[in-house]
Amino acid sequence: MRTRWKLWLALTATALWLWFIYARSAQPAAASHDESVAVLDRALRFLPGLTLYALRKLAHFTEYFILGALLLQDWRLLDRGTVLLPLGAGLLFAAADEILQTCIPGRSGQLSDVLLDFAGVALAVGLLLLPLLCRKENDHRDT
Repeated sequence: MRTRWKLWLALTATALWLWFIYARSAQPAAASHDESVAVLDRALRFLPGLTLYALRKLAHFTEYFILGALLLQDWRLLDRGTVLLPLGAGLLFAAADEILQTCIPGRSGQLSDVLLDFAGVALAVGLLLLPLLCRKENDHRDT
């Protein structure tokens, strides 16, 4: 029963995070710009020299890094198939996000953003799997 509860929480967290990503993407260009400028004003206190362009790209990467961690957790709890599943899901969500933006006034979908988003997913999955792979390697050496 505990595993079901963990799985339910993990899947809910992933769904909520996807909602957060898509809510940001569904904003018209002017609203998205205003939100980014407000965040930049606060961020400049800690990161002088940060540009709006860099902030927006960092936001893409960070949103999908978190998504990658959540998808990996879902995959581990579901214990289903290859690790390519969370990577593929992350790529699919990134592409769908950019396609959605082509329907929003003033926004456009960018292949470079899909690649940046996927890089965030891939880095999260890789970093979080590294300890597991090291542990398996050490277990294998001990036998």
